[in-house]
Amino acid sequence: MKFLGKVLLLLTCIAAAAQSAQNTNQPPAAPSATFDSAQLAALVKRQFGDTFTIPAKFANSVMAADFDGDGVEDLALVADSKDPIPDSYNFKYEIADPYNAYFGMGNPRISSAFSVDPEHTHYLLVIFGSGKEGWRAATPKAKFVLMNVPFDSVELGRMLVSKKKPPIYVVKALEAKIMNSAVFWDQKKKRWRWEPGDAMQ
Repeated sequence: MKFLGKVLLLLTCIAAAAQSAQNTNQPPAAPSATFDSAQLAALVKRQFGDTFTIPAKFANSVMAADFDGDGVEDLALVADSKDPIPDSYNFKYEIADPYNAYFGMGNPRISSAFSVDPEHTHYLLVIFGSGKEGWRAATPKAKFVLMNVPFDSVELGRMLVSKKKPPIYVVKALEAKIMNSAVFWDQKKKRWRWEPGDAMQ
């Protein structure tokens, strides 16, 4: 009976160790971020300035996850702006155009002049969190405005980019009449990327 007890104890320890190892290979969980409209508007104004507004249809499209793989929670949301480039200096955010960069034309100062479908002129705002406060920190690790990404709706997704690493969190850009795509942070090249297709989980 004592021998059986030791065997069960050993098996329990092995199972716990395996579970612990598995957990260390997974990205942090992605809790939902809930805001009322006033909180969301205040956050956007504080971090990105007065030119941005939250479209009513995207008010609940707020995604909290570790997008850059540093173990700290980040935030992504949809906003509109007539001209986001000038305020990038004062509010210290970087403007990127991952969609046109995929086709070799990713300079935002040039691609911002491209004529686009008025239904797809929304921006993705991303806040990389810092320290224990994550994206709530007064001074985040980094901020981005992603332009020209076509979508009808967005949601949080995951994508496998390497067989040797766990899946990463991505923004799934969904186009009802065309296709789905993914916008994600390339940890190796330190830039945002857009990829077409249905590779998301």
